[in-house]
Amino acid sequence: MTYIPKEALPNLHRYKYGGVDKSLVSRYILSVYWNNLVKIFPVWVAPNLITLLGLLCIICNVGTLYYYAPDLGPCPNWVYTSFGICLFIYQSLDAIDGKQARRTGTSGPLGELFDHGCDALNTTLGVLTWASATSLGQSWWTVVSLMASLGNFYLSTWEEYHTGILFLGYFSGPVEGVLMLVGVHLISGYFGPAFWTLRVSELLGPVLTWEDHPLTRIAGGLQLNHVLIVIGSLVLLLNIVTGLINVVQIKRNPTDFSHPDGSIRKALVGLFPFIFMVGGCYTWLSLWPEIVYEHLNLFIPLVGLLFGHQVGLMIISHVAKLDFPYWNSSVNLILAAGCCLAYLDKSLETPLSITQAATLKAFIIIATIQYGSLVFGVINEICTYMNIGCLTIKKKKSESKVQQKQQTTKNSK
Repeated sequence: MTYIPKEALPNLHRYKYGGVDKSLVSRYILSVYWNNLVKIFPVWVAPNLITLLGLLCIICNVGTLYYYAPDLGPCPNWVYTSFGICLFIYQSLDAIDGKQARRTGTSGPLGELFDHGCDALNTTLGVLTWASATSLGQSWWTVVSLMASLGNFYLSTWEEYHTGILFLGYFSGPVEGVLMLVGVHLISGYFGPAFWTLRVSELLGPVLTWEDHPLTRIAGGLQLNHVLIVIGSLVLLLNIVTGLINVVQIKRNPTDFSHPDGSIRKALVGLFPFIFMVGGCYTWLSLWPEIVYEHLNLFIPLVGLLFGHQVGLMIISHVAKLDFPYWNSSVNLILAAGCCLAYLDKSLETPLSITQAATLKAFIIIATIQYGSLVFGVINEICTYMNIGCLTIKKKKSESKVQQKQQTTKNSK
């Protein structure tokens, strides 16, 4: 299957990365650390290999979680400390892969695809460790956390498609968001995940009086893990407003980076695929609520694969300057099939002789094949057309000829 039409392949050479990072933390603190960290890696190390190493750290986290708590329950405290360390390593490697690309002269559309693809998977996998570390477990709160995290990522990718620029605000997911998660894991590693079930009044009771005002009583009654979700929701709301403003402005005053289609209406319609996914997931879980409390450990990876496929097509369209992917049959058919099976199982007098766990595992296999086909297909198309390696750095022909000539000269002497 071809994902980039032949007539669109030349557009890969026109791709330019554009980024705006307003984070004070990354500018004044982490940038010094990142600039020195990248020097550890030799120039023959491919940037995508650095990105992949970071993702493997997250996969190790999930593997450890499934070993100790496949139901997303509590783990030994040291496990959460390892989660925080591995997540910080992931952030560090994710931050320097672009610097390594500039060091080695290998910047390009493949790096954009590979980096964002790994980030999309990390966004989903991180919710699994988050659910255990904050004692949310398998619950609707975890579902809300998942959709909020994916919504932030989708919005950022949608914004970059239309503006051509990756905007990172004063509080961004890749910087402050990840650091907050690192802190959550480290706190759980010290106090245990039960710490997050404390209510605000229990933690700050000696300092504040909660009977003075109804709002303070409500705030005091919230658990700490719910407070974190409220903060995340406010950040999502702020990012939605900011993203909409940026896209509308760029459509009215297009730049060299922005997509040539100036229609604001068509840009807003691009939010529908994610809304459809959220609606499909909610319908599925409402019909089969047992999934939320018993099989969320399977449902989240499935959603992650579907989401990765969805944003993957968006990133491909961005770097190859294709039309926006408003419809994704691969994703929508699985969501529709899941909803239909759940509906039939609940509505028929004789329930279907299938288990929810078996259904989710079957869909995970299908989604993995679909996503794997997309990843390997696109990588092969780009590497073949641009004559580059994905996890290796190919020597340019001109450089090889110069080296051969120098070697011949030495031998003749």
